[in-house]
Amino acid sequence: MSFRRTPPARRLHIANKSDYREYFLELKEDFKLRCGYCGSFDKRRNNDFEIDHFVPQRVLNEIKTNEYKNLVYSCKSCNRSKSGKWISDDENISIVNEEGFIDPCNEEYDTHFIRHTDGDINWTSNIGKWIYRELSLFNIQHTIFWLLEDIRNSIDECRNIMRSEGETQELKDCLLALYIIEEEFLNKIFK
Repeated sequence: MSFRRTPPARRLHIANKSDYREYFLELKEDFKLRCGYCGSFDKRRNNDFEIDHFVPQRVLNEIKTNEYKNLVYSCKSCNRSKSGKWISDDENISIVNEEGFIDPCNEEYDTHFIRHTDGDINWTSNIGKWIYRELSLFNIQHTIFWLLEDIRNSIDECRNIMRSEGETQELKDCLLALYIIEEEFLNKIFK
């Protein structure tokens, strides 16, 4: 199973802005409402996500703090776990001895992880293991967000069947059960 449902793709040419926070909407779009690091879907779409500097600001030398190619749309969990972590004091050295970060927009990123059918994340390489640990990808919220998206997709599918084939009691019961499960997950994560 793919680690992330939709890998992000930053636009190459985007108008410069003076403050990195002004890129929020562009990042949200380029990352397809998903955390670049864990793939969690921004279900609530109400700014629970943040902007991470891939190369932390404390290490920046030639890269500017508002440089779009260094920004990542990130869930709070990944952003706070990563924080200012960087494997070296050089903005150009992101990996040392199979430890360090890979830009989540790099196609190689997904090859270091696996997502199990229950939503749990695991690593497939030493670099993946390091990132997994540093980003706290073992955190249950990553699994819950993955399962919430599965539930939401099932709800949408059920509603589409009801529209095209008509409502049956079985479909209504199924839809109600899915809504109840979704609400329970949301209550667990957003208390």
